[in-house]
Amino acid sequence: MVAILILIILGFYSFHFPHSLKHSNKSTTFQSLFLSSSSNSTISSYLRTLTMHPHLAGTKSNSNTALFVLNHFTSLNLKSHTTSYNVLLSYPLNSSLSIHLTNGSFLNLPLTEPGLDVVHAYHAYSPSGSVYAKAVFVNYGREIDYHTLGVDVKGCIVIARKGGGLGRGTVVEKAEKNGAAAVLIYNDEGDTWRNGFERGNVMKGVGDPVSPGWGSVDGSERLSLEDNEVLERFPKIPSMPISADVADAILSSLGDNLVPLEWRNTLKSKGVISHVGPGPTMLNFTYLGEKKVSTIQNVFAVIKGSEEPDRHVLLGNHRDAWTYGAVDPSSGTAALLDLARRYSILLSSGWKPRRTIVLCSWDAEEFGMIGSTEWVEQNLINLGSKAVAYLNVDCAVQGPGFFVGSTPQLDSLIREVTKKVKDPDSKGVSVYETWSASDEGNNGFHLLMCITEKIFLSITLLSTPITGWQNMEIHSSSAMLPLLEFGAF
Repeated sequence: MVAILILIILGFYSFHFPHSLKHSNKSTTFQSLFLSSSSNSTISSYLRTLTMHPHLAGTKSNSNTALFVLNHFTSLNLKSHTTSYNVLLSYPLNSSLSIHLTNGSFLNLPLTEPGLDVVHAYHAYSPSGSVYAKAVFVNYGREIDYHTLGVDVKGCIVIARKGGGLGRGTVVEKAEKNGAAAVLIYNDEGDTWRNGFERGNVMKGVGDPVSPGWGSVDGSERLSLEDNEVLERFPKIPSMPISADVADAILSSLGDNLVPLEWRNTLKSKGVISHVGPGPTMLNFTYLGEKKVSTIQNVFAVIKGSEEPDRHVLLGNHRDAWTYGAVDPSSGTAALLDLARRYSILLSSGWKPRRTIVLCSWDAEEFGMIGSTEWVEQNLINLGSKAVAYLNVDCAVQGPGFFVGSTPQLDSLIREVTKKVKDPDSKGVSVYETWSASDEGNNGFHLLMCITEKIFLSITLLSTPITGWQNMEIHSSSAMLPLLEFGAF
């Protein structure tokens, strides 16, 4: 696995340095050293340390995680630093949900995973509120779903499932537009843990909502929470995630209108869902949250380029997680830490990159890509003139599936690299062949880290001549995140 792309790397190198065989041989040695120094046990130890505790942005445990990443970089003798921002985050204080049936009975429904010491399930930036109203199922919560439903949902608590191409914030926005009083969202995609709750944010846009367009550093201007520009970022009705099992309990009790025919075959409920409501089931829903200014930290390691030090190639992912974050984002952080270790080995062997490499560990991504956005806003001019490319890997490993997205200038590079990597699940074929023959590339793939490191090598060690600001996102399984995590230039 560690030596798969030597030929393509040599090809890139020969193209850019056709008259220097000695230089080419030396570069090949460094590339072989970089690839051969990978270690599953090392990455596993990083992942275990990162996931020992929940590390929600703005909490002490997340600050400790930032310190762990910083200490790792400095222990490798990499030039490292942090940047801190004071930003508006959102946390739950209290919540409850109960179902009230027509026979007079009621049941208090769970709002967090059993046996785990994690933050209660919530939607960051949801307004507080209490609603006692009929429940109604709206499928994915799209406009076409409301049209198909043909039911007045005004004053109701709508139940929507994840999917249909909508983010949770848009689901809440459309429910508000249709007159709903509150929204509950569940996930029934794939092999979902049916007792699990998918936390997330419902804020419009990215970045600190009280410092739109500029970095939220000490002494900078901050808008009031009552400012219209701030208020427009937040929904007007409360919302909350629920588990698939909680959704089943509610949906299986609904009456009145039948489930539309076009929805039936895609429902993955373990119960019998035959009606969509409204009611007669009533829900009593309460959410109390708080928005408060908290300190977040981005962590960086910088390896200065030898020939083009003012041209920067960035590789990063976010560090914060709603709970333990084993997949998102700690699998990516573990990969980032191991890349740093291997670059340290190269540096101690006399290697220097042509361009400057910046390893980035972002904070508060889950709240709306806040850490990365604030850093970009603070460094906008320098990035516009110096940044060459950005590669983002949040979910380095997540079961089956290979996903990659980039700006068009990197398309051919992605294709060429995946053609050189053997598919470990299909003997005799490349990842490219399996990927191109599958449904949007959704096929078994377990060598994401291998492909990522080789694309990054192509850009940094081999100096692929990419003009402008290029962006790439690579991960296995899960829906694609923005190609450039902190925005485009």
